[in-house]
Amino acid sequence: MRGSIVKRGAGYSIVYRAPDPATGRSKQVWKGGYATKREAETALKEVVAAVDAGTYARPTKQTVSQYLIEDWLPSLDAAVKGGSLKATTAAFYRNLATAYVSPRIGGVLLTRLDAPTLNKLYGDLLVNGKRGGKPLSTTTIHGVHVTISRALSDAVRWGKLSRNVAAMADPPQPAKKNKDVWSAEQLRAFAASVAEDRLAALWVLAMSTGMRRGELAGLEWVDLDLNASKLTVRRARVVVDYAVLDESPKSKSSARVIGLDERTVTALRRHHRQQLEERMAWRSAWTDTGLVFTREDGLGLHPERVTRMFQAAASRAKLPVIPLHGLRHSYATAGLEAGISLKVMSERLGHSSIAITGDLYSHVREQVDQEAAEKTADYIFGGDR
Repeated sequence: MRGSIVKRGAGYSIVYRAPDPATGRSKQVWKGGYATKREAETALKEVVAAVDAGTYARPTKQTVSQYLIEDWLPSLDAAVKGGSLKATTAAFYRNLATAYVSPRIGGVLLTRLDAPTLNKLYGDLLVNGKRGGKPLSTTTIHGVHVTISRALSDAVRWGKLSRNVAAMADPPQPAKKNKDVWSAEQLRAFAASVAEDRLAALWVLAMSTGMRRGELAGLEWVDLDLNASKLTVRRARVVVDYAVLDESPKSKSSARVIGLDERTVTALRRHHRQQLEERMAWRSAWTDTGLVFTREDGLGLHPERVTRMFQAAASRAKLPVIPLHGLRHSYATAGLEAGISLKVMSERLGHSSIAITGDLYSHVREQVDQEAAEKTADYIFGGDR
């Protein structure tokens, strides 16, 4: 057997050669703490097999918290600066890791972390994950699992672990929620109620395209071609710890060209004239940000403020107060009910695949499918029942 076993005091150590992840070169490694020679022999066999299989990870005394703080979280910051990771995604990982992972399993040795430990964590969070001992939602717990999986995947890539044990864990599946949507009638009522609103064009655009909040807040006049009745989504104005950042779209499919209807084009032209009037009124105090939707002084709108203004407007219209993202769901639902194909709707929404659209709006798709079945049968059989 390659390697050797050395008696040291009352116990045994194993000595073997393995690749150093920092250099890739073979290096001698000592590992002790075995009470019997048999335990040492078993450990040495496992190490040699892992080296041969290319799954070897060098022993470390890092705890989960130490790994997260010393290695993983700083790597997220570096990825954001390098442009390979979005700041919103990094903040998502950071918040979940510091709120739920480190406080509960942070003291576990990284190399001792296993699927049962993760399953227990998820179970505990289901019971008393929130402050005050209240249950944490399955959606948040799923986010915790995604965070752990990403962290351990990087640990494997860096040679700290031989495998990602999160792949063997059993996190609870996030519960599917009934989406907050308005009917077509409610959308029309809202449009009528905000017709004289300073940001009427913003609400019309949200209702007629399903654009995300950050995409609406980050839209610039250079992105609009009103003569051709279209706009291009190039960026998003997002929030990270309440600070506003400009990011590229969520995914490649999110960077898209969207056709505009005549009513929306008219609303945007009216908004453009209004903004020019505000610019003249503010004179030198007006700031040219190039943004379509701004404060009266030209500065950009904080996305959180856009949400608050929308919900206040919904309340004034005496409509159910839904999240601003609910307009996106309402647009998609109305479009599918109107007969727009799933593929076209997926492209307009900027989903990365048609499967996402189909899963999100399966209830609508089933309804439309049933209507299609009835209409086609009536056409074929002449309406006889």
